Amino acid sequence: MNSSIHRALIFQGGGSLGAYEAGAYKDINEELSGFFRKEGRGNEPIFHIVSGTSIGAINSAILVSYVKENKTWEGSGERLVEFWEYVSKQSSVESIPHFAHYWDSWRKLDRRIASGESARRYFSTKEFIFKGVPNVFIPKAPLPDTRFFDPSNTWYIYDNKPLKESLERFAKFPISTSFEDGEPRLLLVAVDVQEAIPVVFDSYGKEDGTRKSEYGKYGRLKSGGSAKDSEKNEGFEHVIRYNDGITADFVLASCSVPVNYDYTRLDVENHTLDMRKQGDYTEVEDNNQPSSNVGNSLRFFWDGGLLANTPLRQTILAHRHYWHKVKKLEDNIPRLKFGIINLHPAKQEYVPYDYDSVVDRKNDIIYHDRTEFDEFVAVLASDYAILAKSLIKLAEENGASKEALQKILKEKTKVLFLATGKHGRYDDLVKGRVDVDFVVRLERKNDSHTISNKTFDFSKTTIQQLIQDGYKETKEQMKEVLAGNRRELSDT
Repeated sequence: MNSSIHRALIFQGGGSLGAYEAGAYKDINEELSGFFRKEGRGNEPIFHIVSGTSIGAINSAILVSYVKENKTWEGSGERLVEFWEYVSKQSSVESIPHFAHYWDSWRKLDRRIASGESARRYFSTKEFIFKGVPNVFIPKAPLPDTRFFDPSNTWYIYDNKPLKESLERFAKFPISTSFEDGEPRLLLVAVDVQEAIPVVFDSYGKEDGTRKSEYGKYGRLKSGGSAKDSEKNEGFEHVIRYNDGITADFVLASCSVPVNYDYTRLDVENHTLDMRKQGDYTEVEDNNQPSSNVGNSLRFFWDGGLLANTPLRQTILAHRHYWHKVKKLEDNIPRLKFGIINLHPAKQEYVPYDYDSVVDRKNDIIYHDRTEFDEFVAVLASDYAILAKSLIKLAEENGASKEALQKILKEKTKVLFLATGKHGRYDDLVKGRVDVDFVVRLERKNDSHTISNKTFDFSKTTIQQLIQDGYKETKEQMKEVLAGNRRELSDT
């Protein structure tokens, strides 16, 4: 498993469209397993990292849990499909004989009327929105408007406890994995509501051996010691600890769609920063604060799709941090190759004119894969690092003293590093470089029957169709991937 190339699979958020990811993954698993067997690499892991946001977090957790418990990727695709078949529900419309045929007869008279299949989806989702889906969500008591006393401002909210129970039926929590044991890394993304910051939950350990997520401002932690002691006591404002591994609540935090669901509440350590101006960062001094700098509280989390529906950037940063900070590598960090399943088509052949179609198109634009710029920046940074190292080598070969070069390299950067919240040095820019040189984007195709509430359509017919579409469309795309990129998939 300790190869020079690692593969990461990224699952997007998209509600019931996650069934498409199940079908897509089933084919990806079959295709890559067959490819590696032919190459004499049958014992190789299919993916080293599995990342997910929202419903993608659900799919990711089920897969990593399965591989950890069974010590194999074989059967993982079937397990994911089994989950989606379990959460699907037959709608009332599906039980009406010849519903689609009857509806299509009206469409023959007026082409503005929706197709029978589109109507089936539309009224199925209406039913689920009012009644819920037993293994996914159920309506809670509406919250009346006590602020403006406006009946139309009532908050209709759902309980996602059934989703948690379904998840725990198919995944074993807590999920902790390690590279040494040959286990895939699980990365999930949620959003801290008050900070508006993506928070990444990681099944691998940090440099101190613990599992935790740190975020917020970085600085010297408030303490009762001297300034010298304070310099050794640096950290982030907020820390979530989970030494035993990722829990189901963390997955739900990534799935708590705003308005539809309540916040997910997690226990967080809150560290008081000593906000005096001290070198690399600003810190706060409050003489009225007690010497203790830690206080625990519940913080509120929403769906990671708000800020990172395709968590490519978070995956790259987490990969770099692990190999650079935990494994202490400055060079030869494993290169990254990504597979992204895009649930929300970026392109659409027609312009929508009715309300439902306009809302549907708006949602696709908001949540489609927008990581091409992240990929560009990652590759650009890698190219600059290569250029810098080449220029350093050239300077040394042409008589530049090491002292002069080190003087330049030790100067501080203007940028604050995201992993630490501190200014780095120029030599930090060339250390821990991650090459991202191969990204496969597998696209779900929209059909003419699409509706705006498609992420709520857990009807049995739709879920089965999504699984089949994911499998079929991915197989078509994977043929091109395997045919044109054999060398890129190699570890040499």
